[in-house]
Amino acid sequence: MINRCCIAILLCFGCCFVYAQEQKLQTIITGDEMLMRKKEGITVVKGNGQVVRGNKTIKADTITYSEKQNQIDANGNVRFFDTEEDGSKIKAVSENATYNTEKSDGKLWGGNPAIEYNIKNSTDIVYLYADTFYLDQGFQSARAESNVKIISSSGTITGDNAKVNKSNNTLFMYKDINRPKIVAYQDDKYAEFEADELYLYYDKKTVKMDKDVKGKFIMNTSEGKK
Repeated sequence: MINRCCIAILLCFGCCFVYAQEQKLQTIITGDEMLMRKKEGITVVKGNGQVVRGNKTIKADTITYSEKQNQIDANGNVRFFDTEEDGSKIKAVSENATYNTEKSDGKLWGGNPAIEYNIKNSTDIVYLYADTFYLDQGFQSARAESNVKIISSSGTITGDNAKVNKSNNTLFMYKDINRPKIVAYQDDKYAEFEADELYLYYDKKTVKMDKDVKGKFIMNTSEGKK
């Protein structure tokens, strides 16, 4: 056990990320207390735990890293930071998380999980909320399940599920039990729609709805001056 030394241990694992330049990334683990079980290939960090790997950083109260399984298990006040190649910044929070450093997939759950997409060249920030998130290829693709809510500057979308595709900045929702519903507002305009399928192109602030679309559109008009 290493106590309260906030020491950084540099671990060069054989299953690191490989980028186009064939460069192996290094994993840096820090924390207040650290236990290394060498035979099992497991490192446990308690108190201000942090794992940094390339542009990705995971912070939590407790972090367990398995070298053999390439697996990170994080518990308590989990925060996930990622900077994409195009400069977009992504932040996620939850109570629990798992992440596989080889497959770049994972899961976020507990404590009202949320993902914040700050897209480069866009003035808008998209906030996603759900009971559970499943990650694929880092944050390039994320699947949200149960009590899904998407909030941006121009409105709110709710539904049972959502699939985010970062490669083309789209979000897709479909009816499971409840139909996707959007409430949009801009200046003196208010719109409320629902449909079986919904597409959000969040870099263009455009919504497309399909299959049994229903809703209303309200525009407030002020009386002319006398």
